[in-house]
Amino acid sequence: MSQNADIIGRVAGYFRKDPDALLALLDPDIVMDWSASRAPYAGVYKGKDEIRHMWKATEDAWDEWDTTIVETIEPDAETVVIVTHVRARGQGSGVVVDAHGASIWKLRDGLVTYAKLYQEKAEALEAIRPEQAGT
Repeated sequence: MSQNADIIGRVAGYFRKDPDALLALLDPDIVMDWSASRAPYAGVYKGKDEIRHMWKATEDAWDEWDTTIVETIEPDAETVVIVTHVRARGQGSGVVVDAHGASIWKLRDGLVTYAKLYQEKAEALEAIRPEQAGT
């Protein structure tokens, strides 16, 4: 596992458990595009303060949240694609979520600079595929 893949694994692990450790792995100017999310915190977040807001929204919405990385793809030295399995239970409602998704993460100097959520692995892989000349 590369250093970048390890960092993304720690981001996923810290998401619900340790927001300060999570924020320490993010570039101050990070952009997280979670607009494709079907959860209450869908949106685009810029900077650590907005990421903290997203974390709080997640805390408020879910009693339980567990993200498992099921596959890691590293198409280049600055990009990590993760395929995830999320299990969650809604706060108050008890609604159970069992979902798969994928996300693209960009890193520079050991910090996450950009992340984008996709509902499916194929969408994430299509987004990182180099453009074909002449098409």
